[in-house]
Amino acid sequence: MLCDNDLAQMKTIATFYRPEEAHLLRMRLEAAGIEAFVQDEHMVQMDVFYSNVIGGVRVQVADEDLADAREYLVADAGVSPEPDDVRCPQCGATGVETERFSKRLAFLSLLLISFPLLFFRRRLRCNTCLHTWKP
Repeated sequence: MLCDNDLAQMKTIATFYRPEEAHLLRMRLEAAGIEAFVQDEHMVQMDVFYSNVIGGVRVQVADEDLADAREYLVADAGVSPEPDDVRCPQCGATGVETERFSKRLAFLSLLLISFPLLFFRRRLRCNTCLHTWKP
């Protein structure tokens, strides 16, 4: 059983919008001998729209299992690793985050119809130079 201090040392290796997908990865990791935990699944089960707000359901592993888990994700074709290892093609920085919505179109729809429409898109954005690109 983990205590609060152990949870602070956990690293997110993948995020999903549905808890079922997160549990499938957790079970595959545990079958490979890597202890994994699913976070925020109950918030998403209460209301599915919370998944977008909190960033999805996270699969986390302990710090000492991080390298093994990343190797497993690279070998597993079904799951892409978190964008921590991705570098910006323009400046080479590692501070990259995923944009799930088009902010410009949401703002434009807010101005035109007084309601933000969230248009899904999957792009990566560099936090250093603000360059965006498709993965």
